[in-house]
Amino acid sequence: MAAFTVLVLLCFLPGAFLQYTDSDFWFEPAILNILENSQDNVTLLYIGPNSTDSIFLKVSSARSSVALPNQGSFNLTAVSNNSLSIPVQSGHIGITSLDFIVNQGENATVLDYTVKVLRARPPVDEALNYILIPFLVVNAFAMGTAVEWPLVVKVLKRPHGVAIGVLSQFVFMPLLAFILSKAFSLADVYAIGLLMVGSSPGGGISNILTFFLDADLPLSMTMTFVSTVLALGMMPLSLFIYGRAFNFDRINVPYSTIVTSLVPVTIAKVLGILLRHKKPRIADKVMKAIRPVSALFVIAFVVLGLMVNTHFIYTPWQPIVADFLLPLAGFIIGFGLAKMLCLDNTRAKTVSIETGVQNGRLASAMIRLAFPQPEADLSFCVSFLNGMFQVGIGLLAIAVYNIYKCKNPTTEEVKMTSLEGLENPTIEEEKIASLEGLENPTTEEEKITNLEGLENSVVHVISDVKE
Repeated sequence: MAAFTVLVLLCFLPGAFLQYTDSDFWFEPAILNILENSQDNVTLLYIGPNSTDSIFLKVSSARSSVALPNQGSFNLTAVSNNSLSIPVQSGHIGITSLDFIVNQGENATVLDYTVKVLRARPPVDEALNYILIPFLVVNAFAMGTAVEWPLVVKVLKRPHGVAIGVLSQFVFMPLLAFILSKAFSLADVYAIGLLMVGSSPGGGISNILTFFLDADLPLSMTMTFVSTVLALGMMPLSLFIYGRAFNFDRINVPYSTIVTSLVPVTIAKVLGILLRHKKPRIADKVMKAIRPVSALFVIAFVVLGLMVNTHFIYTPWQPIVADFLLPLAGFIIGFGLAKMLCLDNTRAKTVSIETGVQNGRLASAMIRLAFPQPEADLSFCVSFLNGMFQVGIGLLAIAVYNIYKCKNPTTEEVKMTSLEGLENPTIEEEKIASLEGLENPTTEEEKITNLEGLENSVVHVISDVKE
């Protein structure tokens, strides 16, 4: 009994000498949500024991450009009803914390209070949400109608390139996004945006880059299709594995929403491939009709995206650098891994492109549809900038490759000559001979006549000799 009494005293005596604890203070509201460039109040409630000593309060902001208290210091002793209303002025979109330092004599308590600054949402912003899924579905169906199923089967019979692509896309890229997030100490909203992009399947831009860089187009299209299907499980899995290292509880990643959004995109792509395989003529007509629609969707997506997401200019430098390094490292990792596993240069280029170019539009759609505000807007900036860097690096690669081809024309000519020689040299010679004979028949007749005349002359000479 005595031991129990001592234990109770050890637990409760220190608290008896404290004037107040963190639980003595309450905020209303618990989190302040405020629009850009506006003002609102947060109320600090003190419910602790009364004290005759003076209690002073200092308030500061971790990011003053996002939100800032209008006044920096207060005397809580002079406040009536143990409550204090503190005006807060917001700046641009973002999330910051207000640090409340309560001083009473030698004691001090630090309280953190979260302020979320949201942007005013114009009607066009809601329109963008409504066209996201239709855009992705139409685009996926259009891409599917361009895929030749026999070529896919041919590639899958030798699945080395596809397997290497899956390994690099769903193992190395999410891991790289996680490493970059930790290396640059990204805030949670930026880290989850980078992980979303790093966990995404290959994008349609990869097929375009593959064409212009003279890589293996059937392999590229097959890898894009396979990665889109696998993303149904791999994308949520990657977020679950690496997201545990971040404080994503505040964001509450909706895995079910991500999966249900991926299902119609995957089904649309499969239906496009089946249409091309079963009814190629209808697929050609569908492609002619759907390409302008898909182009309009792309234009609308880009224009509306730029109109409603100008806040990306407020993104800190750390996520911007990580956004640049992610696709660049993806190109290098994909090519290096393919060469290590003995793929030729053409297929290694394809794996490199598929690894570095990921479906940023899909990641953007998942972020906008799944996350609350302002987290969705801030995470969207990461996927938006990443897409810009993917296109920029791809265009630079095309420019360098074409300059190389212009400076080395002999290599291309040798390839063309060898290919022509391998076709059928006998048939080619016969064609040339027949063409030459048709060019000038009179000349040929004269040659034959001359030869016949020579033969007759030789016969006459031999007869004279005999006689």
